[in-house]
Amino acid sequence: MRFTVGVCWFLLLLVRGILIWIVVPVAAASWLLVHWWAQKASIAQAICWYDQNLWAILILIPFRVLKRLDPQVASVRFLTVSSMSDVKTYRISFVSEFV
Repeated sequence: MRFTVGVCWFLLLLVRGILIWIVVPVAAASWLLVHWWAQKASIAQAICWYDQNLWAILILIPFRVLKRLDPQVASVRFLTVSSMSDVKTYRISFVSEFV
């Protein structure tokens, strides 16, 4: 059972790693065209919103077996467009950790 969960997570991360190359440019272009004035969201919030919905799409549709095998993903849901300006952004910084 744990091996199956590990394989599912590995495949999920592999597929997400490939799709993120498409999602980030689409999110940036969408922010430029719509989200900066309609939702009053920053570009970081728009990219995080698209990324979180990508996670939801992957977990709820092709990797739905994870909802039964791993209790951590039982609460995965889609975020509405109106909640884009409320999304908490995350940052990864390699420079500040070494300084």
